[in-house]
Amino acid sequence: MSDTPQDPNRSTVPDEVPTQGPVEPDTAPAKKPGLFSRLFGRAATGAELEIAIAPFVDIAGVDHARSLSAVFADLDGVRTKHLREKPILTPESPRAEHLPAACGQAMHWVSKFNADLVLWGDVPPPGTTLYIHFAAPPPVDEDPAGTISPFQALTLPVGFDPEDLGALLLAAALAAMNPKSDAKRQSRRSLVAEALEHAAEAIERIPSDFTTREQASIQAMFANSLASFGHLFPGTEVYHRASLAYTKAIKGTLRSESPTNWAYLQRNLGTVLQALGERTDDVDTLDQAAAAYRAALEVFSLEATPFPWATTQNRLGEVLYRLDSKSGDTKGLKEALVIYQGALKVLTKRSMPLLWSETMNNLGQAAQMLGRELNNEDVLERAVTAYKQALLIRKRDTQPTLWAATQNNMGSALFILGRMTNADKYFEEALNAFMGAREVYTSLGLTRMVEITEKNIAHAEERLPDGAGKGAQKDASMWWLEEEDPAQKS
Repeated sequence: MSDTPQDPNRSTVPDEVPTQGPVEPDTAPAKKPGLFSRLFGRAATGAELEIAIAPFVDIAGVDHARSLSAVFADLDGVRTKHLREKPILTPESPRAEHLPAACGQAMHWVSKFNADLVLWGDVPPPGTTLYIHFAAPPPVDEDPAGTISPFQALTLPVGFDPEDLGALLLAAALAAMNPKSDAKRQSRRSLVAEALEHAAEAIERIPSDFTTREQASIQAMFANSLASFGHLFPGTEVYHRASLAYTKAIKGTLRSESPTNWAYLQRNLGTVLQALGERTDDVDTLDQAAAAYRAALEVFSLEATPFPWATTQNRLGEVLYRLDSKSGDTKGLKEALVIYQGALKVLTKRSMPLLWSETMNNLGQAAQMLGRELNNEDVLERAVTAYKQALLIRKRDTQPTLWAATQNNMGSALFILGRMTNADKYFEEALNAFMGAREVYTSLGLTRMVEITEKNIAHAEERLPDGAGKGAQKDASMWWLEEEDPAQKS
């Protein structure tokens, strides 16, 4: 349930966690275009982030789109394009009534113009505030932190300074994207640190005449930006600032008026509190994360919003597992198992194999702990089955760290079964699982995980008839101290 190399069950890019600041690309930056290329037009390299900007026409007929493009001017790796499309949202149209159709129109533009991001929205009367929405290709089989609802807008004053409040737009735009190529992801990553730094300065200068709702929208987008890139930074500072900004945004967002936005804010608050709680091993923070997820699930439903409902369920299950691993109480484990089963109604093997396998692995861990606490063979067998299902997707050659994590966890469940039944076959299967995990961790240079699996191997060998005396002298009844550590999540 963690996404660092120690227990990388969520992230597919565990090498993105640096020692200081965001990770720099391993490859040299793309060479800047020469004189003639600059004179003719910025040369395309395939690594540029393509941002399309729809018209933002006010009641007087003035289009403010160019004030948005000024924010991205002269940024390496970013190209902007102004659309000549007629937007559904107009100053005269009832905003709430037309917003769903406008969201659909924006997603059509994403596809039509092959954009990494479309900025769209309107300038409602009296024409003093820009309502900026974000449309991007949806994440494929992922559940990122800082998810921006399509109905969520960043409000900025007309005529805002692109060097000041524009920093908030840049940070939000980077967070809203889901680049599909490594080159594009590197282009985005190179802009992150400076964008967040400037956004943090701009957030302190929110116009005093902004309404509570408008200020909440700015806090929400700032929080989304921090949450989206928090895993790139060490420590807890980025996540802590994100949690404070989400709290301010929630206070300024009425659930009765914007239930979906409110639910996304609660869900996103839960993700940063979960990351904080797991980095600090703090029970109170994890309890707050669970409360935030439960609040979001008061709005999200299987019928109306299946994907956010299922991913929020999955995350709540992770927190409950972690809390009960510390308390020894089985109530939360039983609830987590029910939660995972519900999530699997949406996160199917065919439609979302990565999230399906993650949820299967989570289900296996919860069943393993519950089976151990209840001394129940059937529940442990169910854990082993869940791990085997996860391994149908988590392949050694394509996802080595995830494969090794699940192998190690499955070995642990098999080891418990061996202790319960005194059946050598379980110890043999456990030994094979541990040895496979060790091979992968050794090849990747993950020394801490190698040490864990080697201890588990020793315990398994000690239990086998031909392994007498091979194992460590540690009390074998405490073997589970060598499980994958669910605390190490970014």
